[in-house]
Amino acid sequence: MTTIEYFMWGYQDFFTASAKRLALDIFNQVDPELKPKLFLIGLLEDNIPDRHSICIEPEQKDYPVSEFENIDTIAKTLRSVDKEGTLFQTHPVAQQNQDRRLTLKSYRQAILNILNRKNLYKDRSFFISYSAKLDGYRIFTVLELSKNALANHYSLTKTVFNERYTIRTSLLDSLIYEFLACCTESLYHPDPGADSMNRGADEIFRLTAEDFMRTVAQAGANYQSLGGLYNACNTISSLKYEGAEGIGKILIAPKGHKNIKMLLELAEPIKISDFRKVRKFLEITDSHSMIFSDAYEIYVLCEKKGKYNHKEESIFEINFSRHYSWELSHDGNPLMSVSFMQPSTPKERMDKAKFEGDILRIFNGIRAGDIEFIWELIESAVTQKHGTMLVISSEAKTEAVRLGKQGFRLNPVKLDGSFFNTITAIDGAVMIDTEGTCHAIGLILDGKASNKGDASRGARFNSAVRYLDTVKKPAMIVIISEDGMINFIPSLRAKIKRSTIIHAINEIMKIGIKKIDVQRYYELVDFFKASEFYLTKEECNIVNSETDRLNPAILEANKMLVEYDKLAPSGEMNNTYYIEE
Repeated sequence: MTTIEYFMWGYQDFFTASAKRLALDIFNQVDPELKPKLFLIGLLEDNIPDRHSICIEPEQKDYPVSEFENIDTIAKTLRSVDKEGTLFQTHPVAQQNQDRRLTLKSYRQAILNILNRKNLYKDRSFFISYSAKLDGYRIFTVLELSKNALANHYSLTKTVFNERYTIRTSLLDSLIYEFLACCTESLYHPDPGADSMNRGADEIFRLTAEDFMRTVAQAGANYQSLGGLYNACNTISSLKYEGAEGIGKILIAPKGHKNIKMLLELAEPIKISDFRKVRKFLEITDSHSMIFSDAYEIYVLCEKKGKYNHKEESIFEINFSRHYSWELSHDGNPLMSVSFMQPSTPKERMDKAKFEGDILRIFNGIRAGDIEFIWELIESAVTQKHGTMLVISSEAKTEAVRLGKQGFRLNPVKLDGSFFNTITAIDGAVMIDTEGTCHAIGLILDGKASNKGDASRGARFNSAVRYLDTVKKPAMIVIISEDGMINFIPSLRAKIKRSTIIHAINEIMKIGIKKIDVQRYYELVDFFKASEFYLTKEECNIVNSETDRLNPAILEANKMLVEYDKLAPSGEMNNTYYIEE
């Protein structure tokens, strides 16, 4: 049986593993480069004999317990200089609650200071949760994210409004807050770790969007507006007017803003919660005019004037782009996209670096100039309001002949962007070769039914999947859907180092069953599941054999076992997915 040296409660290792999986799930959806890590710090608050005064779960080589030995002294110093401490409450209970809150705040800040000092020049940023009291310990969740990846996400600068209330600077900032809040709340459940976290990824994203929209609402300076703006935008985006989708903008700003010119003003403002009336007014907006609102009421039509000082962070735009879809921006910088009530951080419509990497791997020897020309064609096609499909094939000439009865074959011609945009206006795919020469337009692609299709996607996407699955020739298809989604098929997986897999296999083979490291075992198994595509048949067999060997010891040590499906090799894996070493 495994002995936990820094013991706080019975399921602490399972709780940490569950919280890590949730962190990976939500932050990888935002940006895989964030590379989340997580651990717990427990400070003994009750007088319990034979317990460590400080515990870390899992035990950390990077952050040993010794790093936190002076935490009481640091927290006491921080508490003594806290400006809030100069305020006194008239009621004794209120004063007691304030003292307690400020003491816990000082410990959060002390943990952060210790970690930041140790990692001053490293690519790590730390976020500390509010604490939970469990079995005599005051427990804090510590989340680590890549500092460089965080810096790549646009954010606002103000963190407080009305000199008192905390607001978020970005959707990612709200996501960090909601994730840590989930960890704290889960610690208050009976036997935390014996069950899953109290919230899933979808619910955390919803709460995140609601929280961040309060930042937008406060810009309207109407304190009746601080809740409900997110749900209002979702409802408005779902409504149609005489069968037409709602397309237009709402501008959120305080009344009388110097950069707002009213074009049409209602004698009696309409509450933003009067969704159908708001939706009706979207019909009279255009590229220059928009609905003006303080996030509680709408005053009707306005336009922007003068030069806006973006440092004020007092004007936000909500753009209703299509049915059930809307985007939030500040000074031209995207802050959040919402589609069918699913919020996400703004992403580039197309990732040029990934496109270049994939096309080089698909078409061996393709020239850099041709890649750039094809990219320009794609950028041109993206500007269209309707969908289209571009097929890049090493056998474009042959394929144009084969599919000639299902489209229009052309005498080979190299098209510029503006004319290319014109020909993509007709239905069907455009076929070009690896030099960007066009051989056919209006093509209907053939292909057998494929299990790689997606019923939630449209006909173009599934047609492309069937075609690539049937035609065993180097090809790439760019799909631009009417709903704005852009896909490159195939979308190749990232390259990895073969040595990383070999190292992990060697490590799991060295795990002994007498004093088994449960935490490390599950970390390795999670790695193999995430990397299953890259494993050869022999490597899959080795890992499956090792998990069979170790599972009885895991069950004996923890009286609980998380079982995984057997690993299986992918028929699509080849040596092009390995980074040269």
